[in-house]
Amino acid sequence: MTEINLGSELDGGTFGLTLPSGWQWLGFIIGLLISVAGIVTFFLADTDPIPALISIGVLIMGFSSPTKLQKTLRDLRSQMNPAQVNWQKEQGGTELQSFWNSATIRKPTVDDRAWVFPAPEQNKWHLETRYHPDNPEELIAEHPNKIGTPRPATISNYALATLTAYIFFALQIHFLTISEGEDKVPIYILIGISVIWLLVSVFMWKRAQATMDTPTSNIRSAAVGGVELVGQVRPGPQYPPTVIVDGDSSKSVNDLAAWRWTYEVYRCRQVTTTDSQGNTTTREECSWQQIRANSGATSFTIHDGTGGIAVMADSFSTQEFGDHLIQWECRHDLRMKGLFTNIMLSGDIRRHRWTLWGLKIGDPCYLLTTLKSRNDQSLQAEQIDRTLQNALLEATGEKAPGFKPRLEKGTELTALSGARSDLEYLIIPTLALLASIIMLGA
Repeated sequence: MTEINLGSELDGGTFGLTLPSGWQWLGFIIGLLISVAGIVTFFLADTDPIPALISIGVLIMGFSSPTKLQKTLRDLRSQMNPAQVNWQKEQGGTELQSFWNSATIRKPTVDDRAWVFPAPEQNKWHLETRYHPDNPEELIAEHPNKIGTPRPATISNYALATLTAYIFFALQIHFLTISEGEDKVPIYILIGISVIWLLVSVFMWKRAQATMDTPTSNIRSAAVGGVELVGQVRPGPQYPPTVIVDGDSSKSVNDLAAWRWTYEVYRCRQVTTTDSQGNTTTREECSWQQIRANSGATSFTIHDGTGGIAVMADSFSTQEFGDHLIQWECRHDLRMKGLFTNIMLSGDIRRHRWTLWGLKIGDPCYLLTTLKSRNDQSLQAEQIDRTLQNALLEATGEKAPGFKPRLEKGTELTALSGARSDLEYLIIPTLALLASIIMLGA
C-alpha cells in the first residue's frame, strides 16, 4: 500500500470531464431537460427565445458532476478502504423513527472526507505517550509527503458549463437590450454578475493556492510559525464529552472533538401581490429558517505517525466538516408544545430539523495553523517529555498577515478534491467581465 505510485492518479491533466454518479444523475437530467426547453424556444415561431434557460440547465448539469479528483478518490477509497466504505453505506440512509409525526434520521451513505487509505487503528495509538512516534515510526499512508499533492484538471465540466452558461446568458441580455431600445440596465446587471463571479473565483483560487503551495510539515520536525499539518485526530488529555443537540438527550453523539449544530423550522406564509392593473394574487412561500445554533470543541492531538501535537481546536474561527454527520427531522405537532414554546415566529410552521456536523476521534484532519510554544503550566500538567520538540508546541488558529488558519475534516487530498485550475478560477471569469464591458460600449 505504501509503495503505490499515485503521481498519474493525482495529476488531473488537460481534460477532466466526468459523469455523475448516484443521485447526481437526477440533477444532471433535470439540467438537461431545462437546457432542451431553452433550445426548443429558438424554434417556436410564437415564442421569444429564452437562452437563459440553457444557461440554467448547463450550470445544473456542470455542478451535478464530481471533479476528476473526487471521482478518483472515491474509486481509490473503495479499493484501499472497502470495510469503511461498506460500513458507511450500511449506516447511512434515512430511517423512519415515528410514523405519526414522520420523524426521520438521515445519515450520509458516502463520506468524501473520510480516509482514502487505511489509518492507524485505535489499539496502536499509545495514548500514554501520545506525542511520541508510532511504532514503527512511519508517516501515515495518506500524508502529502508520501503521496504528493494533487493538481486539478485544466478543463473540467465546470469550465464548459460556466463558459456555455455565460454565452447564452449574454445572448439573453442582448435580446433584452434590443427589445427595450437604448436601455443599458440589463448589461449593467451582466457586468455586476461577472464582477461577483470573478471576486468569488479569486477568493477560491487563493484558498486553493495556499493549500497547494504550503509544504506539509512532518510533526516530529515542525517548528514555531505558520505550517500545514495532516494527521489523525486522537484524544488529548481530556476526552471529548457527549454532545447533546439542542438540549435533547435523544440527540446525543459521542467522540466529537469539534462540532456544530443548527435547528431550523420549515415555515410557510401567504404572500399577496398586486400587479399594475390592480389584480391581486396570493401565493404560498415556504422556506427553512434557522432558529438557533451552537458549536464547540475539545483540545485534541493530531498525529501523523512521526509524532503528535496538541491542537487548540476552539481557537480556529474557520472549521469545515464536510457533509453532516446526522440530521433529525419531524413534522410540527401541537401536542409537542413543550418542545417548541420558544419559537417566536409568525406563519404556518410545518417541520423541524436539527443538523449536526463534526470531527470525530479517529478522523483525518487537515490544519493550516500557527504553532506556538506551550506554557509551563500545561507542560507540567501533562508531565511532558521536554526532550521531544513537537510535544512542546501547540497548534492554534492565531491569524497572521497573509496567513489564515483553518481546521478541516479530511486530508490534503480531500481538501483539494474540489479545486479548479487557474483557467477556471481566473481566466474564464476575467474574459466574461471583459466581454460584458465590451457589450456596454457596443
